[in-house]
Amino acid sequence: MRKISTLALGVALALGCSTAMAAGKEKAVTETATTGPYQLTLKVLPAESFTGADAEMVRDGGATPVELGGPSTPNHHLVVFVKKDSKPVADATVTVRYRLVGESASWVDLPVVRMHVAGKGRETTHYGNNVHLDNGAYEAEVTVNGSQPATFRFALPPAD
Repeated sequence: MRKISTLALGVALALGCSTAMAAGKEKAVTETATTGPYQLTLKVLPAESFTGADAEMVRDGGATPVELGGPSTPNHHLVVFVKKDSKPVADATVTVRYRLVGESASWVDLPVVRMHVAGKGRETTHYGNNVHLDNGAYEAEVTVNGSQPATFRFALPPAD
């Protein structure tokens, strides 16, 4: 009888964990645009870590990263990948601002961190930061090296 109880408990836990993981797993937003000679890919991902042994990102410059578990309770990683002639640009001056679409929504300037994926090197350079974003429709404007702003529109959670 104990083997059945242990097996049943194991199955229940496995099902519970996979259901919780599926429920907690958000779809990434990916939008593309161009401005001047730059090809931009805006991504909205789950918030990522910059510190500790399991850090996902390495800061290369720019603003201070918004850390997980901080007072602003970041839940997303709002970033832009910049390419020129199909090659990553690792030394751009990038500005990002965003707003929830609505009657009186104000633009929010994102403190932009230049970063790359831990263990992957500068070919993964991108710009942005962790932020707290509620569900809804957003606009983001991105400039690169003083270019005209590229405008992105996205919704959270993304539509299926």
